[in-house]
Amino acid sequence: MGYLAPLLSFLVFGLALLLAGLLLRSPWVARHLEPVAGRWATLDGLRGYLALGVFIHHAAIAWHYQHTGQINMPPERFFAQIGQASVALFFMITGFLFWSRLVRQGRAFDWRAFAISRVMRLYPLYFGLLAAVLVTVFYLQGWKLLDTPTALAQQLSGWLLFHRPDINQLAGTGNLISNVTWTLNYEIYFYLALPLLGLMFVYRGTLLSAIACVVALYLLAKLVGWEHALKKKYLMSFAGGIAAVYWVRSPALVQWAKGRYGTWMAIGLLVLVMTVLHKTFAVFPLLLLSLVFCIIVSGNDLLGALALRSARWLGEISYSLYLLHGLVLWWLAYRLYPSYGFTYDDRGAFMAVIAVACTVLVVVSSATFLLLEKPGIALGKRLAQRPQAKPGNLKSGSTHQA
Repeated sequence: MGYLAPLLSFLVFGLALLLAGLLLRSPWVARHLEPVAGRWATLDGLRGYLALGVFIHHAAIAWHYQHTGQINMPPERFFAQIGQASVALFFMITGFLFWSRLVRQGRAFDWRAFAISRVMRLYPLYFGLLAAVLVTVFYLQGWKLLDTPTALAQQLSGWLLFHRPDINQLAGTGNLISNVTWTLNYEIYFYLALPLLGLMFVYRGTLLSAIACVVALYLLAKLVGWEHALKKKYLMSFAGGIAAVYWVRSPALVQWAKGRYGTWMAIGLLVLVMTVLHKTFAVFPLLLLSLVFCIIVSGNDLLGALALRSARWLGEISYSLYLLHGLVLWWLAYRLYPSYGFTYDDRGAFMAVIAVACTVLVVVSSATFLLLEKPGIALGKRLAQRPQAKPGNLKSGSTHQA
């Protein structure tokens, strides 16, 4: 399937952009597209491509599953790298956005608002996904409860922490969503580590406090990675985003990055990482991707690809694209495709299935963004803006109603 890599990629990217453009013809959808604003507008377009890159990666895995019966990394370098590089760049976006906010606001950083916004950003959609997973599990198990209610509650508690224990004795339950939630553990770790990193590098506490922070970071990694240990090679990606915060402070670097040389440097390095290198999560590839990220965050839209309205809509719905694509692929590529008797070598039929999966994914993700994500974000903002009651303002015996 290696020679079909460009074809599959153009199919997914092109179809997704076309569908997004059609959806934006609806005034109801278009009014939810945030206007281009701020210095980091190119990141809005980038997110959509990254989510689709992970989708392409898992589509290739699904193709090889039809031949081997095993879910493994695709043997083709491009298919393996496009998923990993997309995740690395996602981590860089997180590192950049929140480190830049911390550096800018310093001690005025509102940690309460930050915590509320992160919870309300991650969970509304995730609850919807978990409900869909439960329905799928019990459908496959003949609607029978095979575990005790206590065991089921323990399994769900693991899923609420973004781990993926088997549910109701369905082996490999995480495969229903392509196990995509592993990256959320790293996101959570970064969120929790941010105040400790801020104390060390922004607030500049004492040497003793710095040592205490290092110990706390280690213990926090053990706590967050209690089921699947966090790996340093993935955590290094966040450093690329942090480095970009200081890159964009240099007008000379930003000016170079936005020019012709910056454009072709970024494109060339992406091609190099995708087609030549064997790894993404190693020092050298991450350095190359960090340079690509610095160029993009400087305002380079890569020949206009990141500035398209359709690309920006895909960026808006990128969390839904990322979180839901595994379940869409499971139903269409793993469940329905073989059930209709297509042969393992029928590439045309498989490409058609991926086109259908891409269509369903973009439409469903747009709906879940509008119905779950956006209301959750808005609620998070309202909760964050609600003033905190001060102890001195509460009289003995008084009550407070939400």
